[in-house]
Amino acid sequence: MKLFLNSFFFILLTTIVSCTPLSAPKPKVSVISSVVFVSDSGQVIQAIYRDDGTVTLTFPDNRIEMLNLAVSASGARYVAGMNEWWEHQGEATYSVNDERVFTGRLQRQPAN
Repeated sequence: MKLFLNSFFFILLTTIVSCTPLSAPKPKVSVISSVVFVSDSGQVIQAIYRDDGTVTLTFPDNRIEMLNLAVSASGARYVAGMNEWWEHQGEATYSVNDERVFTGRLQRQPAN
């Protein structure tokens, strides 16, 4: 009986382990570019674009938001819920519920 129970638990454990899916390691996400946009009133938003189709925005109040790449006819458009970041030819807009709350131009970075 003891041999039967040991064999049963061994088979059960082997079955559980063999059915556990192995997850592949996630590829490392790289930064494509980190840029700053400045509005006419002097507000600054930093945008960090990554190769996984996301942009991370840092707002003047240090709030951070990540948005995902979305379909656009031109430029680069990112969304998260009702929030939208749209960058095209050096100008970017940030909208919430279709209301534009930021418009800024790309701040040229000094050459190293």
